[in-house]
Amino acid sequence: MTKLNKALMATTAIAFASGLALPAVAQDPSAAPGVVKSSNKMKLRLYGQITHGFGVINDGDSSTFMQHNNGNTSTRMGIDGRGKITKDVSLRTRVEYQITDGDSNQVNGGQSDEGALVIRHLDAIFSHKRLGAVWIGRGDTAGNGTSEKNLLPGGSAGRLGGSTAGLLGDAVVLGKNSDTVQPAEIDTLGRFFSSFDGASRRQRIRYDTPTIAGFKVGGSAIDAQSWDVAMHYKGAFGGMKIAAGAAFTHFAGNLGRSATVQDFNQLNGSISVLTPFGLGATMSGGKQWLDYFSGVPDTVKRTPYNIQPAIFYTGKWTELGPTGIEYAYQFSNEISAKNDEGQGHSVMLTQVLANTGTDTFATFRYYDVKRDGEDPENIWYFGAGFRARF
Repeated sequence: MTKLNKALMATTAIAFASGLALPAVAQDPSAAPGVVKSSNKMKLRLYGQITHGFGVINDGDSSTFMQHNNGNTSTRMGIDGRGKITKDVSLRTRVEYQITDGDSNQVNGGQSDEGALVIRHLDAIFSHKRLGAVWIGRGDTAGNGTSEKNLLPGGSAGRLGGSTAGLLGDAVVLGKNSDTVQPAEIDTLGRFFSSFDGASRRQRIRYDTPTIAGFKVGGSAIDAQSWDVAMHYKGAFGGMKIAAGAAFTHFAGNLGRSATVQDFNQLNGSISVLTPFGLGATMSGGKQWLDYFSGVPDTVKRTPYNIQPAIFYTGKWTELGPTGIEYAYQFSNEISAKNDEGQGHSVMLTQVLANTGTDTFATFRYYDVKRDGEDPENIWYFGAGFRARF
């Protein structure tokens, strides 16, 4: 052994021993090399987004400044793993969770230091180049997203619709226009609006066909004899971009409401078209057929429905990225109870910051709701928000 090799070995041993003897030095984990490391076979990728909304809301009695979680698209983080089983078969694993900051979305709410984590995806996805994909675990059902096709750049971050009136989430509606409604009787906008977007995310086994000529068909087997089938399309025709989707869902079991749902059938879909001139239009809607048994001899049946048309214009007028402006209208009927009715209007300006993957928007909203014959004060909101993706 040469003198040089002996010197190197001695230096390495001294450094190793010193490392064992010295206490660890605290450091920022994000600055440490190798914090995220793929295996030799499965490659990992971290991804996520941070969202936030803020503005002034008027509930018919007073105006107040509010900050809130974005009801359309949540702050989230995920880990995506991908690898090859054979030349034609691949495996993808996905863990994604939603992060809530604990702040109330209600007009009379306050801020809190408490938050929560909600699992969105816990998936294993087996894909074959010619035979399609099988999804096992918790995640999107085949019909999730079929009511949300939208070709407005950045528009999904601030769209009008959603099961909780979109952006505002749980903004409070107070019944002030009726002598019979007590001040303590409050409701959220979520009672009056829904996009009926398939079966959302659930435990399921799902199959998707390969995409053929822009079309993809799928189906999900969900717990409690529930299932859905869906079709998605994305393509171009005559210079126009088109995105569309449709789904049929059968849900058997309890929907989490006070009554037990014996039968739940739903049909929903959407289509969005963008012309070469930047002018576009979107239409979404859905209908449910519900049978309720409320614990008394009477059976209450409802057929709630929702329609939401929108027109928009988009172009790239600055170096920042695409800019768009949209007007949207939404009408929902009997979403949570008989004789409920909700109407919403939205004007929204969107700006994509292309270099950072960020969507920003400013919007004015106006909501007119009716509750079982009562007419609460209308709500207006002027605000802005963002979705910063990484």
